[in-house]
Amino acid sequence: MIPYILYSWLIAVLIVCTITDLRQRRIPNLLTYPTAFFALTVHCYIGSWNGFFFSLGGLTFGFAVFLTPYLIGGMGAGDVKLMSAVGAVLGFQETAFCFLFIAVCGGIMAFGFMVYRRNIKNTLLKTFLGILYLGMHRDASLLKVEKNIIIQEGIPYGAAIAGGVFLFFLYLISNNKTLPAF
Repeated sequence: MIPYILYSWLIAVLIVCTITDLRQRRIPNLLTYPTAFFALTVHCYIGSWNGFFFSLGGLTFGFAVFLTPYLIGGMGAGDVKLMSAVGAVLGFQETAFCFLFIAVCGGIMAFGFMVYRRNIKNTLLKTFLGILYLGMHRDASLLKVEKNIIIQEGIPYGAAIAGGVFLFFLYLISNNKTLPAF
């Protein structure tokens, strides 16, 4: 029963974060930090130290997988913290699998935004040149994007995270698998 309270909390947080990210391009710390703490606490309560490390592994993976895009300016810190909170709820293994759904949602959103903004050619050219430059110089710090450009040209990745988690939950339910819990 307790894990379902945690999942209900996560779903509510993802909905609110999606709305704030779409409207204001922010993901509030007031939601991400308590969610991660709540998940660590619940998993520790259910599974003692093993539950704590189950949750900590997911939190660490969620943080690590989005750290590089954040460091080069490809996404905001709120996206990293939200993914960390999702990881704390799901644990390492399920977060790694859920990340695939999140990446697909992010790719679809990115393509949709390129079509909507009518800048497919420019975006693909910038991406290709950035990858080419990175391959030649191996200095990712020069690829860093300024915050105002991310706000203008980026996508609200909190919505992709939420969409990916929802698709992951639907996948589990449709395949008669249980939601992860320690």
